[in-house]
Amino acid sequence: MFLFGNKFYIIFISIWIVGLYLISTTFHFKSSTDKGSTDRIEYLQKEVDSLREKLFGVQSSNECEELKDELKRVKRQLLGKTGDAKNVQNGPALEYEQLRRKIETHARELSYFTTDQLNKISEKLSDADDKLKWKNVIERFGDQSRVLLASIRNITNVDGYQTWREHEHRSLSKLMQARLKYLQNPVTPCTDVKRFTCDINKGCGYGCEIHHAIHCFHIAYALGRPMILQSSGWRYNPSGFDQIFQPPSLNCNKSMASGASSWNTYKTADVVKIPLIDDIHPRTEFMPMSIPADISERLIRLYGNPFAWFTGQLMKYLLRPQDWLMEFMKKKFEQIKFETPIVGIHVRRTDKVGTEAAFHDISEYMRHVEDYYITYQYQNPNSKFTKRVYLATDDPSVFNDARTKYPDYVFYGDTVVAQSAQLNTRYGTESLKGVLLDIHFLSLSDYLVCTFSSQVCRVAYEIMQQRVIDGAWRVQPLDDVYYFGGQNPHNQRAVISHKAIWPNEFSFERDHIIGTEGNHWNGFSKGSDKTNGQSGLYPSYKAEEIVNIGEMYTYPEIQIEENDL
Repeated sequence: MFLFGNKFYIIFISIWIVGLYLISTTFHFKSSTDKGSTDRIEYLQKEVDSLREKLFGVQSSNECEELKDELKRVKRQLLGKTGDAKNVQNGPALEYEQLRRKIETHARELSYFTTDQLNKISEKLSDADDKLKWKNVIERFGDQSRVLLASIRNITNVDGYQTWREHEHRSLSKLMQARLKYLQNPVTPCTDVKRFTCDINKGCGYGCEIHHAIHCFHIAYALGRPMILQSSGWRYNPSGFDQIFQPPSLNCNKSMASGASSWNTYKTADVVKIPLIDDIHPRTEFMPMSIPADISERLIRLYGNPFAWFTGQLMKYLLRPQDWLMEFMKKKFEQIKFETPIVGIHVRRTDKVGTEAAFHDISEYMRHVEDYYITYQYQNPNSKFTKRVYLATDDPSVFNDARTKYPDYVFYGDTVVAQSAQLNTRYGTESLKGVLLDIHFLSLSDYLVCTFSSQVCRVAYEIMQQRVIDGAWRVQPLDDVYYFGGQNPHNQRAVISHKAIWPNEFSFERDHIIGTEGNHWNGFSKGSDKTNGQSGLYPSYKAEEIVNIGEMYTYPEIQIEENDL
């Protein structure tokens, strides 16, 4: 009877929310500065909090959390009416969105540089009192940096544009998925259209082979030709890709890929095999990391990393799970009682250490996890939460290490999955299920701490972009910057001139093009000036990313109506 009563309250409050929404849309063009509406929402928020307390210990709080999220959304819609209706409808200016993101980037770069320099000074101190005082200085600076980041990240909650961002996010995803469905299922017989074939068997790990398939899919999208994926004998599932994920096409199959020509005939041949990305010559402007020109303005305005979002959309279509896999994921989600807030960390060891990546102790990851949670608390001062971490690793010993050193955290993860990722058991369907679980839960996290040298980390980050609005900032890499293996040159543009004063730095002028080779996460990046030929280190904050834009097929056949969203 108690449980039924609380469910009744949930239904009642849900109806209340719908009523508020209808009222808000009815008075769309009316300035809603009425304090009573806001107070009513606040009262409703308190009612939900009270309801959650009553339900504690009886059922999961997920329903209430979803309800609170819905309340926040409706509140934003009501408060958004206080601004000019035309501005809210059209969204923020491009310059506003870029400046907002730039402020966060500069704040983080300032923190990297200052913290690194303060620590270097501290190491040179010998007096115990001086060391203590300096430690307090470092801690104060770190705390103020987190307060600053919390304020920056809360801007989107109060600037009146979040409803537009949510709508634009849905609209772009709907458009991309409709285009990809049209691409992969031509209305005319597949044998009558030009098409590509791609073999997933690159002979590397899961993340690597998926990125190879996505490179092929990227080219197929760019040229408007369906892709036939060859996967017989796949090391992760010998029976093929289609047993794990839904077939990329219902109209085109591998029998229609016979007699494929080499890449150099792609402009004229009916069937062309796409080679490895490193083997494509000459390079074309539509290759990674380019985004489609026809939607580039929309992507650049909404997303801090437009290419990661674009890649995430390609993955959203290509990696649609079979029913058994979806049910498997759902059961695991329920078993571990996955809840937010949560930070995902991916600790890659085994074959990576000493070859493609350096060893990183668990403390390096957890320092950034702690930073995130302190910042999150500053963003949500009245919120009480458990500090959760989803830990994915190929080294089972990391679990015990993490839980021993950080007892105030709840660590999700599976040592069996970690064991299956060992070199001697890495390939096979059971191992694949483990890596799919890890990527799934990492992508559902609010924030990632990982090494971008790992393709699993990058896949999780790209899939995360499907779900969150402008999730570019939701990661702290420990080594590389984000990249796509085999990409076209990764360039930045100098926005401020620089005269070298630090060791190994080089000078450059504003608007010089800098080929970036990585961020050291200490205020400096490494690269070379393509104008004056100098190379070395440069201040990260004095350059900004150049978004590569490629002319691609525009899919005029696909139109998304407002009512379809």
